[in-house]
Amino acid sequence: MSLFPPGANEEEIERVYREAHKATRIDYSASGGFFGPKLRNINHLEVGRSKIINSWIVRIAEYLLVLYQRTIEAIQRLKRKIWPKRRTIHGHRKDAYVTAKLTFAKRDDYATPIHNMPCQLWARTRLGGWRLFSEGWSDRDGIVKLEFDFLESRRRRYHSFHFEVCQIEHVFFHPDSEIATTEYQTFERLKVAKGDMTGMGLDLGNVQLFYWEYRRDVPIPRVVIKDHDEDAPEYYSDGRNDAIQQQFVPIELTKDKHLAQIALDPDSLSIKEIQKDYPKNLTVAMEEKMPGSTRCDYWFGRRMMNGMNCATFVPDEHESDRYWVRYFGACNYEVNDEYAFPTVEMKFHIAPDGLPVPEEIITTGPTNQYDKSPFQQRRFTPADGEKWEQAKRVARVSGALSTELDDHFAGTHVNTEQFAIAGRRNLRKSPLSTLLFPHLKEVVLVNHSADDILIGPGYIPRASAMTANGIVERCTDMMGVLDWKNWSPMEIINDQHTYAKAEHLFWEVVCDFVDDFFQKNEAGIRKEWFEVYRFSEDLVNNSAPVFHDKRDLESLAPDAAAFERKRIDYYHARYRFDPKLERSSFEGHRRSMSPITHNPLEPDAGDMDNLKDACKYAIMTATFMHTWVNEHQYEDIGEVLYSSLGLRFGEHKDGIFRPEDDYSIAPDLTRSTQMMWFSNLLSRTEYGFITRNEEHDIDPLFSHLLEEKRTDFEELYVEIDNIESRTNI
Repeated sequence: MSLFPPGANEEEIERVYREAHKATRIDYSASGGFFGPKLRNINHLEVGRSKIINSWIVRIAEYLLVLYQRTIEAIQRLKRKIWPKRRTIHGHRKDAYVTAKLTFAKRDDYATPIHNMPCQLWARTRLGGWRLFSEGWSDRDGIVKLEFDFLESRRRRYHSFHFEVCQIEHVFFHPDSEIATTEYQTFERLKVAKGDMTGMGLDLGNVQLFYWEYRRDVPIPRVVIKDHDEDAPEYYSDGRNDAIQQQFVPIELTKDKHLAQIALDPDSLSIKEIQKDYPKNLTVAMEEKMPGSTRCDYWFGRRMMNGMNCATFVPDEHESDRYWVRYFGACNYEVNDEYAFPTVEMKFHIAPDGLPVPEEIITTGPTNQYDKSPFQQRRFTPADGEKWEQAKRVARVSGALSTELDDHFAGTHVNTEQFAIAGRRNLRKSPLSTLLFPHLKEVVLVNHSADDILIGPGYIPRASAMTANGIVERCTDMMGVLDWKNWSPMEIINDQHTYAKAEHLFWEVVCDFVDDFFQKNEAGIRKEWFEVYRFSEDLVNNSAPVFHDKRDLESLAPDAAAFERKRIDYYHARYRFDPKLERSSFEGHRRSMSPITHNPLEPDAGDMDNLKDACKYAIMTATFMHTWVNEHQYEDIGEVLYSSLGLRFGEHKDGIFRPEDDYSIAPDLTRSTQMMWFSNLLSRTEYGFITRNEEHDIDPLFSHLLEEKRTDFEELYVEIDNIESRTNI
């Protein structure tokens, strides 16, 4: 196929694209009813059969259970209404005290004090009422001292006391005043017998809290979640669970139907039939309108530049207007023997006002089951006819898996999680909590679910070359090229580079938003600078080792050394990582994240700018960067034969360079329906948008600044109402 399908041109393809894009646009406002199937919540999604409630008898039982739970909740609300916990302190003197030292509880963290934790001392009356006796904060050493009226505490009306440690639950912006309010919930409650408070002082000793702990079973910053339903550091909001209930149950039912059909009679189903049972994606709709439109060279270059991949185009060292895009495949990671994952390098010609036109594709690595040499290469050009078309498919698949693992999972999900953990462990009194927490919320829960759904025993290790261990290894390496310091948006190549233009435009919004916040809140940030210092320490010390430090090029064979050097240089360009910066070391490794400050008392010169840049980077990552790859996944990996996450080696000597109708290299039937389920899951379960502000937790200024640029974004094919306020699935 040439640059365009026979008889077509650029204008016609763009027209077909606009029509198909409008027809396949995902609507997030659908809702279900009682008599429809129910999905308990996001934690119960599985690659196989999820815990979906299908039987109407079971749904009635579920309804009765929900009714029972709601009755219990109503009783609890009634109790809180009858016996509210009013913040009026009882007693007048401060002649007695309760003291404790708060520390983390994990074995390697138990000596670390927890600063600025809000604590309260409550008394319970014999009639069930609550009376506040004292409140305060832990100091930098984790020590809290709550003074109270001793004689008041001896009155007969009180039968017990409770020492409570609280954490921030929700940031709320009042719709009229637009002032941020921080709401707290009880994290830990210690009952204190009245008989223990007979003296003038009671020392509760060390109170160790399992509070936002770092996992030590993986070399990347992840939080400990023992049970996502009952023992997690935070929980999904009701709106989040309702959204997945409304948006995703039909997709679940389709997958379950296919799995049952495959188990009973696999010959009764085909990949094409599986594809038809799911909602049309962009490429399917375009092919119906214009066959060949999504397989031509024009579309290939357009999507590499402005689709899910949003590739980085590195200028050729010798030829002007020539650029290289590289997707590094299996490399030295743990892989299986069923799927291929070659490294792909693509050479493009980009005219001053044109889209990328592919000129050459080079693959490195095994592409059939007979030759597993890691550095074997194959080259293709448009002159190769059908093999060129097959090479483009291989490039799409390697690019999709690389984007999914490197940019989506590591680059946005885990990257955001490292800011979430460090922030929740340290930011409390600082106004920064109201700036960052709305954008960092729930990402640790989503990532925990991804461990099972996508990573561990989940979809990707079953449908691609990468094993679960290989994914962790790769993610660790990718985290080693992520840093807020000196980060900037992607360079705009020309006027057709709409992705890069949109990234720059959103970065302008983020910068204006954060700069305004700091102008209004700088005094409060300076006052609680110790929190920033501890935030920075946690962020740096728990970040991944610098990627290129792990590569000893001198010890490698020439071909391996050249490959790794090319990989290092491309990653630095791709993620705007500055290798010349001085890096902090921890436990024998230089760390990828740069420190914000080294001063625990006050900001040194440049520290406030560092903090601004780190906040901008975190918000940018959690919102636009994640939204882009997430929203475009169903467009680019929503057609099995166009681009899956893996091609099987097959039996032919040509391996993965075979036509689309050779199903021996395509995903099998089970993986095909799971792939469609997977791509729908990633694009259809969104909740929490900046302009919609469903939970009133987004600063209205952010929405206002974004709204001002609505038309500019629309010209770049970006709908601002679909830009997420936080990292979804």
